[in-house]
Amino acid sequence: MEGFLFWFCGGLMVLGGLMTVLQRNAVVSAVWLVFAFINAAGIFAALDAPFLAVMQVLVYAGAIMVLFLFVIMMLQEPTLADERRLLRLPLWPAVALPPAAVIVLLAGWFRESGTSGLGPAPAAGFGGPEHIAGLLLGRYVLAFELISIVLLVAIIGALAVGKDERKLPWK
Repeated sequence: MEGFLFWFCGGLMVLGGLMTVLQRNAVVSAVWLVFAFINAAGIFAALDAPFLAVMQVLVYAGAIMVLFLFVIMMLQEPTLADERRLLRLPLWPAVALPPAAVIVLLAGWFRESGTSGLGPAPAAGFGGPEHIAGLLLGRYVLAFELISIVLLVAIIGALAVGKDERKLPWK
């Protein structure tokens, strides 16, 4: 069951990524990105890392996407000219696949068998808070801090590029 859950969530995550890129509306694209993030959490759950799955939903699908939507709303008018020309895609994947993903995730979560179809069981404590904190604040602390600085610079750059030249306070 874990193998099926892994490949199902992986396929839906790829679908969410493709729909993120193919959408003309930035807000709809961000919603599809949330769908891809939730499927990434399903992959973590299939790999017996519940802490990582919960943190994926809370941090990425929650906090980061709120930040993305805030930046999108700050930089755009309600409707762009390119958004009026809609990309004609079938509607049934957008309607049928998210509930199907939830059903498969719940079926995998409440499974009865203890055997894993993805290989040997992970080590004790794998994916737990102590393990993740030990890696992020120990071995990978420099990369963790550099990524936070890169994200901050990217947000400031997006705001600077999105503003009109005449409205900049330093000009």
